Amino acid sequence: MDRKALIAMIACGVIMLLYYPFILPLLSPKKDKITEVAQETVVSEKPQERKGAGAHVPLPAQPTQPVMQPQMDIPLQEVVIENELVKIAWTNEGAALRSIQLKEFKDTETKNTLDLLKNDVPTQYRPLAIDTILQKTNFQGQRYTILEQTGSKVVFTTRVEDGISLIKTISLPPDKYNINMDIALKNDTNDEVSALYSIVASSMITREGEPSADMAAVTGLALGSKRTKLLRTAPKEFPSRNESVGIIWAGSTNKYFSTILKPSSNDLIASMNAQAFDAQGMLTNEKAEQGDFMVTVQTNKFRIPPHETVNHSYIYFAGPKKEQILEQYETLDTLLSYGWFASISKVLLTFLNAVYRVIPNYGISIILLTIIIKAILFPLTRKSQVSMFRMQQLQPMINQLKEKYKHDKQRMGKEQMLLFKKYGANPMSGCLPMVLQLPVFFALFRTLQLSFEMRQAPFMFWINDLSRPDTLLLLPFSIPFLGNALNILPLIMTVASFAQMKVTPKAPAADPQAQMQQKMMSFMPIMFAFILYHMPSGLTVYWTTSTLFSIIEGIIIRKTIKKIKN
Repeated sequence: MDRKALIAMIACGVIMLLYYPFILPLLSPKKDKITEVAQETVVSEKPQERKGAGAHVPLPAQPTQPVMQPQMDIPLQEVVIENELVKIAWTNEGAALRSIQLKEFKDTETKNTLDLLKNDVPTQYRPLAIDTILQKTNFQGQRYTILEQTGSKVVFTTRVEDGISLIKTISLPPDKYNINMDIALKNDTNDEVSALYSIVASSMITREGEPSADMAAVTGLALGSKRTKLLRTAPKEFPSRNESVGIIWAGSTNKYFSTILKPSSNDLIASMNAQAFDAQGMLTNEKAEQGDFMVTVQTNKFRIPPHETVNHSYIYFAGPKKEQILEQYETLDTLLSYGWFASISKVLLTFLNAVYRVIPNYGISIILLTIIIKAILFPLTRKSQVSMFRMQQLQPMINQLKEKYKHDKQRMGKEQMLLFKKYGANPMSGCLPMVLQLPVFFALFRTLQLSFEMRQAPFMFWINDLSRPDTLLLLPFSIPFLGNALNILPLIMTVASFAQMKVTPKAPAADPQAQMQQKMMSFMPIMFAFILYHMPSGLTVYWTTSTLFSIIEGIIIRKTIKKIKN
């Protein structure tokens, strides 16, 4: 092997090893980093009213804010409301959420009903609590009075200060994954009041996987023409804050679920802030290494005329990121983004769902998808392998051209191309079927990674979740690059890949370029084993099935080639 071929092989190997941790994330939707600003800002003596949607309103300086002392004379109470899909527990301390149970889904261990909130959410930072209002902090500890309570509705009220009261009305519509929340500020004084408040949009949502890849604070920005831009802030980027024009909702998301606070008015929110919790459950400016964080939003400044009430309405979405559900809420479908290959992903998902309706097993759906793809590509695969056989037949003529034009490489290359064209040979055609499969491979990866349908979808035997690796057992020791999980499908795929190479026509022995290509291809099974080892088992089912059918194709094509020889 010449020096250039060796360098090419080493480079190819390095690229394949680095593909999963470094190259593949580049194909994912771009994460716009939210602008970070100082955590404390100083209020001018005469704050200016906002003059446009999304205009920045400075937060009052912390030293000048009176601390709201919680009303402890009101007994602590809990209220539960529910519909067919969710069961939600509230506390009158902060008029905040205590738990959100999704009745149709199980937790990651598939044992209990899924609760979107962790049990150890700090009391003072529960979702939908107002934590700052009228320049008063610690308001989330305020105990509210319950004015009304039914099976799907609860009304809280409290005094903010003399003559200013707050009424929070919570209602749960039937067959929906959202809460309707109305906040009314009533001014019984003779003076106009200028106000703003901040509210906890999301706090410590449960995880579906590793926090670094699973969790994010999210913000929706209105771009006009009914277009919405999704901003994501990974826990490793905390603390961060966004003061962009056009914030229309904010919250947090994991792989399959989101909790989003969306006001009815697109110009109500002025800023979003995401902060992490430390091990003691206190807010910190460090990174959210464990993925535990809180998202708050602050309203723009508004005025309350004397003896009048200002009402703000919100929708709080707490549910799965299923396309047919997100489409019920304007702009929330932005949460589900498949990246560069979105159109292919949607076609693949449509097909998988169609098969699933007939045969309720997504593993079977993936296998049928693989068979169809292989059938579509078979003519091209056959042509490429026959072309490789032609290259073997043409090798003596190629050697003659090399000897004849050994002092004129340009002429030799031209004559070779004419020879290939005459006999229908293409030295690079062997890679073409694989190259054409790559967009499908990437699109299927995003589909299996993000599509809610794959969550906890069983296949057979030990494969009980197509959205995760097919771990058979955990080893008592760790293998470099692989960890201690024993995943079987990547190993089966590797063995099948080497078997496939045995039935694939070999490159001409005297063609250094073809030999180099063939040796590079011989490393592919091992490289793909590393790449796919920690990927969703649904993707490995696809690639393993594709490889097994490639072996069958190879046997059929070899019989065709024997006929050509004869």
